[in-house]
Amino acid sequence: MGSVTTMHAEPAAAAGPFSRRPAAPRLLPAAVAALVALLALGLSTGLLLGSPVGAGDNGDGARLWCGAGLVPLTPDRTSAWQGGVVLDFATGQRACADPLPSSALEVLRAVTPAGPGTWSLTTLGWTYLAVVVAAAALAGWAASARGPWRAALLAVPLLPLAEPAFGRFLISAYSEPAGLVGTSVLVMGAVVVAVTRRDDRAARVAGALLVAVGGIVAGTAKSGYLPLLAAAAAVLLLTAVGPRGVRGRVPGVVVAVALVALSVGPAVAASQWQDRHYSDVNATDLVFSTVLPEVGPDAVARLGLPPAAAQRSGTAYFPAADPSLPGQSVIAADPDAVHNAALRELATHPAALLHAVGVSVQATQGRGIDYLPSAPWTSASVAPPDGVVTGQQGSDAAALRSWLDSMTVPWWPSAALLAGLLAGAAALVARVRARFPAATAAARVGGLCAATSLALAGLAVLGDGYFEIAKHVWLAAYLVDTTVLALVATLVAGALDHRRTRGVQGRRADA
Repeated sequence: MGSVTTMHAEPAAAAGPFSRRPAAPRLLPAAVAALVALLALGLSTGLLLGSPVGAGDNGDGARLWCGAGLVPLTPDRTSAWQGGVVLDFATGQRACADPLPSSALEVLRAVTPAGPGTWSLTTLGWTYLAVVVAAAALAGWAASARGPWRAALLAVPLLPLAEPAFGRFLISAYSEPAGLVGTSVLVMGAVVVAVTRRDDRAARVAGALLVAVGGIVAGTAKSGYLPLLAAAAAVLLLTAVGPRGVRGRVPGVVVAVALVALSVGPAVAASQWQDRHYSDVNATDLVFSTVLPEVGPDAVARLGLPPAAAQRSGTAYFPAADPSLPGQSVIAADPDAVHNAALRELATHPAALLHAVGVSVQATQGRGIDYLPSAPWTSASVAPPDGVVTGQQGSDAAALRSWLDSMTVPWWPSAALLAGLLAGAAALVARVRARFPAATAAARVGGLCAATSLALAGLAVLGDGYFEIAKHVWLAAYLVDTTVLALVATLVAGALDHRRTRGVQGRRADA
């Protein structure tokens, strides 16, 4: 991203939406960006309409709300599988001893009253909404440093937030909304860096701060979101501010170091928490739902499991734990060893690994996660029957395959990410940067989104197999959409760049 700083200077005579306009009013782009963010999330969450929609709890919510001293106001004092989104909680209760370490928990604690009373989950939704609106305003101001039209590229991270599949998660007790908000802020910062130059010091600093804050919030939301920390660090290390040479790289490096320093502790704590509570579950899911179906029954012996384990290929640990699962005692004795052996199996069978990652990317089409209700819970809500699984949950091989086969265009997310990667790579070529400066900026944003989405999808399937695959790649789905929008922006900007270049050449010929 930061190599934008060497972008070829545009001719002074050039006029158009991408020419430098230092005197252009910058409050208008800030206001427009903030308004777009407000409408996108305000409508997709239903908050602006007064009819909030959210994401029902699948059992993960207790990891967070127990750490904030909250208790659901339902008859059984739980929020999981209630047939609706539990909005109302009692506050001031004793916090649990071992909640999930997450940036989402810190946000939840910050907006939860300390004393006894009642509290609504919609407060959390409004908080996340306010953060995105504020970040969009800052990004709009900074991105317009060289003309208001440059801020139009902020449509890439903002418009996908209008999709209810993404917005509704802001009203939930999951860690996912912190990941979404942080990622959107990170991409806003990346847009600012892409459309400005190194001598736009204030704008570049604002962009770097947005990248860092977004990276910390998203990357520490859950252990599966670590690629967001890497993406933020990469952008910062490639961002130059001010003078050329080493001095210009210092601000980006300093912010990158601060990013790592602030996030390494929470990231390690989240990983350790995951190992304490779910190491055997994750190993079981990876082996049975993914490795055995993809590699075949011959993998059983190399995994140290009994031959009977091959007969249960395609199953997952949940929805109900099965102590009779062949090899369960082996996994429980040393889950890390079995998990590592499963990863080696995939590494030594590249076709199986490629197919598994492809399934994970394809599953981004299930971003709606229909098995989680969106309507608020009431006393009349009907809880789903026990043991019912859907393809999106990845608990059963037949249901998963049926769900995947039902997709009319199964390959489009993979094609979008591949195109994003190619566009990002092309934007590194010096001749392309000189001839198509605006298109280069959009392509670099697309390349960042594509690479990060692919990393999230790959880590999801390598961490927990196909189990709950749609939910685990939900954030990757958001980045698929931002990649598509960045590709569209690249084509539009490329056409404008071409017209500008022809206009300059024509005026030189006339002179």
